[in-house]
Amino acid sequence: MLTEIIREALLEARRVLSECLSKGLVNVEGRGWSGDYSRQFDILTEKAIINVIKNNLDKVYIVSEEVGEIPCKDPDFYVLIDPVDGSTNVSQGLPFSASAITVSKSPRIDDIIAAGVIDHQTGKLYLGDRDRGVMVMGNPPSMRRNISLKDALVFIDLSIIKENEKDTKLVEWCVKMITKSGNSRFFAAANLEISYILEGKADAYACLSRDLKVLDFCAPATMVRWAGGEYRLINGNEEMLLTKNGRFGIIVASTKNLLEEILSLRITT
Repeated sequence: MLTEIIREALLEARRVLSECLSKGLVNVEGRGWSGDYSRQFDILTEKAIINVIKNNLDKVYIVSEEVGEIPCKDPDFYVLIDPVDGSTNVSQGLPFSASAITVSKSPRIDDIIAAGVIDHQTGKLYLGDRDRGVMVMGNPPSMRRNISLKDALVFIDLSIIKENEKDTKLVEWCVKMITKSGNSRFFAAANLEISYILEGKADAYACLSRDLKVLDFCAPATMVRWAGGEYRLINGNEEMLLTKNGRFGIIVASTKNLLEEILSLRITT
């Protein structure tokens, strides 16, 4: 089963990351495929995940944050990997980071068939299969339903304020969301922040600017949708491919109604 392979790879990632940190392997080693800084632990954790994937799957096309694309002719699977989401947190000793894996039958997001995320601090596993559903440490998701924004906890990527200071409409949308939500947080590890929606620790996640790579959100956003929630890309009609090295904004919510409430705050005139 694909989720068992994902589980094995994520547990190995956590083991290797812990070993790297115990040895002080936190230095920057250049820039990865996505353009972000690559630290020693990023590279070694990525290698560990890729080894597990290659040992268990034949004819696999891999896309990962540091090495980029590892092509395969006529692949049976496409695997998208974020080896360490929250690398800056890790390098600063902050306990909020994750690894994420997405498996698809094609480069299209609609063809994703399995996904998983691991919380490196706790070891908690979020695993999803398109046909069998989503599990959080072996239990069904416990997303909060019938919740409005005024009672919701929302993770909001605040980089929108720094990066779009001239786009006042986006900044105002962000401020409105913070003002109207019951609680707001920003921990800078989107894969884990979105995963928290699956167990009711949070109700929504929003990144309003083109700040995220596909691998930063694809696995948990897909699992939230499989579990009955919804997400929306906010960058127009641009097609999102697992192999595309682009940047995106996204809103993920535990219910369609909550998503629509957040979207309604957007200033369009």
